[in-house]
Amino acid sequence: MDRRKFNTLCGGLLAGAATLHESVMAQAPSPRSALVFDNDEPVNLHDLASGEAWIFSYPYRTTPCFLVRLDQSSPGHGSWPGGVDTDQSVVAFSAICSHKMSHPARPISHISYRDQPVSFFNKEGKKETKRGVISCCSERSVYDPANGAAVMSGPAPVPLAAIALDTDDNGNLYATGSHGPDQYERFLEAFGFRLALEYGVSDVRAQVGDTSTAIKATEFSAQQILC
Repeated sequence: MDRRKFNTLCGGLLAGAATLHESVMAQAPSPRSALVFDNDEPVNLHDLASGEAWIFSYPYRTTPCFLVRLDQSSPGHGSWPGGVDTDQSVVAFSAICSHKMSHPARPISHISYRDQPVSFFNKEGKKETKRGVISCCSERSVYDPANGAAVMSGPAPVPLAAIALDTDDNGNLYATGSHGPDQYERFLEAFGFRLALEYGVSDVRAQVGDTSTAIKATEFSAQQILC
């Protein structure tokens, strides 16, 4: 077999393996994971103060997400199931920006939930100031968590992936699925080596287990870049 045919065959095998991997990923059921604090106590609706953001991992042990109680309702639409609690104010979204995949890391985070007013230029090019948004300071993308993390500003092409939440009879929280466009595979391919070290895992694609620990965003990253 000459080199050209060999390279073509190898390329086909690799493409097939990638397609199979994506197919398996797409078919893998989302875990039902109870959110807990670092003392293993369950995260309850009553524990969440308005405007305070938490970081937890879902659906993989190395993919960070935001959990926050908004000061307004976040009703569902399309594939977005909406927030939980009686006023639908408790929401969760992937914390991986859909532009260049900025995300909360232990040393630093360029993306954060902002309870304070943030100024930006909206999609019509008009300056707007709004509180209660998710802001990525890498390229100035802004998302609206009250509207399914829709893009309000910046180069982000799509909303953040929405994490479906559920509660038990006591108000304890569970993450049950991921909806909408996600950056998981692209993220794991790009940052897998560092994530393995940061999270202390050998398989960055391992799904979360029965529980996922929620940590205050201000404590998760040593430094938060605000803009």
